[in-house]
Amino acid sequence: MDNFKRWAASFLNFWSSLKLWQRISIILAVFAVIGGLIALIFMTGNTNYEPLYAGLEVEDQAAIVDYLKENNLPYRLDPSASAILMPGNAIYETRLTLAQMGLPKGGTTGFEIFDDSKMGMSEFQQRIAYTRAIEGELARTISQMSQIENARVSVVIPEQRLFLEQQKPSTASVLLRLRQGATLGPVQIKSIVHLVAHSVDGLEPDAVTVVDTNGRILSDMISDSMIMYNPDGSNAVTSVQRELERQHERELENKVRIMLEQVFGPGTAVVRVRIDLDFDKKTNSYVEYSPNPETGTGVPRSNQRQEESYTGQGNPVNGNPGTTTNIPGYAINTNTVESEYNRSDSTTNYEITTRKGDQIVTPGGVRRLSASVLIDDKYNEITEERLESLEAVISSAIGFNKDRGDSLVVRAMRFSTAFADSMAEELRQERMWRIIYGSVAALFVLLILGIAFYVWLRMKRAKLAIQEIEAEGKKVPTIQEMLTSPDLLAFQGEMAVLEEQLKAYAKSHPDEIATLVNEWLSNDG
Repeated sequence: MDNFKRWAASFLNFWSSLKLWQRISIILAVFAVIGGLIALIFMTGNTNYEPLYAGLEVEDQAAIVDYLKENNLPYRLDPSASAILMPGNAIYETRLTLAQMGLPKGGTTGFEIFDDSKMGMSEFQQRIAYTRAIEGELARTISQMSQIENARVSVVIPEQRLFLEQQKPSTASVLLRLRQGATLGPVQIKSIVHLVAHSVDGLEPDAVTVVDTNGRILSDMISDSMIMYNPDGSNAVTSVQRELERQHERELENKVRIMLEQVFGPGTAVVRVRIDLDFDKKTNSYVEYSPNPETGTGVPRSNQRQEESYTGQGNPVNGNPGTTTNIPGYAINTNTVESEYNRSDSTTNYEITTRKGDQIVTPGGVRRLSASVLIDDKYNEITEERLESLEAVISSAIGFNKDRGDSLVVRAMRFSTAFADSMAEELRQERMWRIIYGSVAALFVLLILGIAFYVWLRMKRAKLAIQEIEAEGKKVPTIQEMLTSPDLLAFQGEMAVLEEQLKAYAKSHPDEIATLVNEWLSNDG
């Protein structure tokens, strides 16, 4: 008890000897340490819950919660995310156990529907169960894609018919709910269509329809005509056509800009290219007739030759025309002479040299190109001759064709750097203030640490001094010791030190003390 009183008195004397700012610093340091300890205890004592599964269907949530309750496992529910939370150290083991049980099922039923098959099922019930199993398995598989949050598949498998002309084809539809901000491209949609088509007997890819929850028919995107051209047959530019043009424009812009920056430096060239692509579908058919280039004639196909000859007596063949000379019985001249008759006829048929062909022009050719190039002429060094040479180089790089109607403009002018300078100044000021704030915080921390070290050092010195005094039999410190160690005065108290000093002086000079007491008594009297 005496030690406690002595320590309390020493602390009060020490506290009264401190200045105001020293007291405030000690109080703030004590509160900071206590707050840190409380936060540490709270953090270590609070269990960290992490998601076991998120985005679950109601059926899966109920099944998983039943398992956790049966095994007395701690859990929490997060209705906003449809998630189940568990302590982080038990998540992976619980997931493995649930996976063995086939959970979560994703709100659908797959081929496990046949695990508990009932006796006496009719053929119709078996067919319906088989269709449900295929739909569930396909929905689970499609939901594994990173862009898809949930999928639902509906499959129609007609009954088998005896004749093929009576057999109806199978059909399927897929409803997708995409994740926030996710999109599906033609490649992903085509993969979904082929996945469903190859999983159902007798199902063709054209009979699969894919839609999303916004009502868009995504399966139309996989048709080549739908990608490149509008479904209504209009000549309006589609988004795919514009994207192709933009990709070509960016390619040419990057090519020219990099080439110019190698000469003039980074940020000294601005390039803009506008390309008009030709997406018209064209088919040209032609037929050419031409002779043999070597002979100038065609190839003989057939040759016919006819010859007639006659020798003997008779009327000359050069008689006058008419019935009197040509019809028998009307001949007037009865004189016969020796005559000879020869006749030849030749006919040659030639093959006509013919060349036929069909020319299909692939869409996507450049119909017209326009380009503008600005170069930073900071020091007015670019002359007209240099601009002409740059224009020739740029025209070769972008495939400039004057006959096609292309246009190219190259100009040199001084770029404005006001915005860049203002941004640099803001960054510099921000960096300067960051350094100032960091320096002030570091100085404050160092100040707190210095005050704490100073207080600790004083307390340690005072404690050592008290221990020395107690070891020496409560020796009263001298004036010289108190001047060299002011902590002795702070811990023992001023009145206690004066009392001890007076006692020691009275023992050593009793005559002087007696004379002084007599004087006090005489003065009082």
